[in-house]
Amino acid sequence: MLRLYISYAPADKPYLDKLLKWLKPLEERYALRLWYADPAKSVPFLYHSQQPPGSMLRYPLDWELSLNRLEQAHIYLFLVSYNSLSTPYIEQEEVPRAAERYSKKSKRLVRIFPVLLSPSLWKEQSRLSGFPVLGGPLSLTERKKKEEEDEAFLQVVTELRVAVEELRRNWLEEKHLLSAGTDGMDTPELLPATPAAFQPLPGWAGVALLLSVFYLVTAFYLRSCAPRMYHMYVPKELPYEAPPERYLRENPLVDPVDVPLRPEE
Repeated sequence: MLRLYISYAPADKPYLDKLLKWLKPLEERYALRLWYADPAKSVPFLYHSQQPPGSMLRYPLDWELSLNRLEQAHIYLFLVSYNSLSTPYIEQEEVPRAAERYSKKSKRLVRIFPVLLSPSLWKEQSRLSGFPVLGGPLSLTERKKKEEEDEAFLQVVTELRVAVEELRRNWLEEKHLLSAGTDGMDTPELLPATPAAFQPLPGWAGVALLLSVFYLVTAFYLRSCAPRMYHMYVPKELPYEAPPERYLRENPLVDPVDVPLRPEE
């Protein structure tokens, strides 16, 4: 399974959405694994407030995961525009790491392709100037008509399909020669575990819980432990046995009678 890493600036998200629709047939046919930062999938392009020591860059929240993907991708698509050139971590982190992997694995196993979105000084300011461009030399914004823009996306997908077929064939040959794994191509991606954070109950929920516990304890006590007879009242709904009637003595009480003292002898 080939891995395709797409790098783009947050301002160019509409171009990414359209490119993903064009890449859908390739993704399904060749079982491509697409990697990109997507705000809708809990990997938003927000930035850490704390910067690494000795660095002036601002990194995305999923930067550690992006670094792992940069080291494992087989195809790199860089959506180049004036927005990407003004995004520091793209030119100072993603492009050098992709170029380093390209130099280690060679063109036979790794490919890097820029896709031009808007006119910019990318040839003078970016290291991507030495790699072939997908979609032609004209940027998408320079193609005024919608038909021309669709033709550019079609050209990008067509050229990318050729590169995917070549890389698949080269990796299979590499696997056969080395009699080893395919650089993790058959290994499913293991995403980092995200432990569920403890969220305290709101105030009203705590009060409701305490009232419920108090009600249950009181009801249990009144039903099982409290005396079932009250002063001049007998509950009818409980299986209660009435107290016996007042006991009447058979011999009524009489006033005491004076007994004479015993005479002295």
